Amino acid sequence: MTKLAVGIWAYGRCAERYVSDGYREAMPFERRLENVAALEGVSGVELSYPGDIDEANCEEIKGLLERYNLRIASIIPEIVCEAKWQRGALTAMDDALRSDARARIKGAMDMASRTGTKIVNIWPGQDGFDYAFEVDYARGWELFVEGLAECAAHRPEIKLAIEYKMSEPRMKCYAANAGTALALSMATGRPNVGVALDIGHSFNAGENPAMSVALLAGQGRLFHVHINDNYGIADDDMPAGSVHWPQWFEFVHWLRKVGYDDWISLDMYPYRDDPQNACEVSMEFFRLAERVAERMSVGYDASPSEVFRRIMRSFAK
Repeated sequence: MTKLAVGIWAYGRCAERYVSDGYREAMPFERRLENVAALEGVSGVELSYPGDIDEANCEEIKGLLERYNLRIASIIPEIVCEAKWQRGALTAMDDALRSDARARIKGAMDMASRTGTKIVNIWPGQDGFDYAFEVDYARGWELFVEGLAECAAHRPEIKLAIEYKMSEPRMKCYAANAGTALALSMATGRPNVGVALDIGHSFNAGENPAMSVALLAGQGRLFHVHINDNYGIADDDMPAGSVHWPQWFEFVHWLRKVGYDDWISLDMYPYRDDPQNACEVSMEFFRLAERVAERMSVGYDASPSEVFRRIMRSFAK
């Protein structure tokens, strides 16, 4: 059975640049867990470190998770959403900042070990640049590789998954697409460094997500998966399947084909929607995509029109 999880931030205030206070009141943490536990087929959550879980509240959080029969799918070290990271985290030119970023990741790895979590999901959104001639690309890449390798050696049993993204908050991110993230993970020389494939980030990068699944899995580096949807222009984090149906069906088909059996986590910001409804419909669509992928006859020798015919027929079975 597919292991489904929800990023706990889906139940947050959903602040944005135009409505900085968010579109709703903050929901208490336990209420968020209660809502996730009520979702059919969902058994996990994604948490941030140290925002959601840290050394002081770890045992309390473990108790709450046990109460709601939930597990932690991944822990995300916070190296983006604080002002001090504005010029980079793992690639910052300031030695002290780089040290802080590495310590934050190692702390998340320690927390993963304490909670029985296998994945630390790294989103390096501040590691990049905004303007031409702003950064030394070669030095930035070198620091990126060194930092990841050092963290990976801290706890070899914990997997580090690099969540690539074209931009945001930096205009251009170093880990921008599947190929770059794969090269980065392999450059570390550490088998516990891989890639987190966010289907929305893949759309933003102009990729076919199914092809990225095949690429990453072929090198044994597909460590984690985030699901959502968008229009390909920005990281809208809309409910899964709300825009790209054919690509979604192929994406799920290839997850099955490569034998991916780890967590699939909903990464979503339902700004103007009820978060529980948005989570429910996302999970309903994912199960629909699984049924379509299971029913489809795929031979890779059909004409384009025949491919569409097979997709349509899969709904009638």
